[in-house]
Amino acid sequence: MDIIKIDVYGGINTGGGGCSCGCSSCSPADAKAEYAEVEKALLDKYGEETLSLKFIDTGGVNLSAYPEVEKVIRAGYSFPITVVNGSPRLAGAISAESLIEIITELQN
Repeated sequence: MDIIKIDVYGGINTGGGGCSCGCSSCSPADAKAEYAEVEKALLDKYGEETLSLKFIDTGGVNLSAYPEVEKVIRAGYSFPITVVNGSPRLAGAISAESLIEIITELQN
């Protein structure tokens, strides 16, 4: 079975902030901390032989370098953006529960 690749892109949302709490004071660093918790939970459950996880901070980078993320942001969704095997799957939050559902779907 192929390794499932999960990339989480953090950045600054148009209204400010970069996490799912709905406030305007969060930063990409807050999203990275949220990512770290989800990463640990997923690796504990599935292991590194099943998953490849990475956090990418897009702050200060032209989003055209990440076309799949740029499309999602232009469509009005918020950071963080979670891309699974090259397809955007989640926006505005990093959810272990949602990712477990996606991983289960991909494994079946």
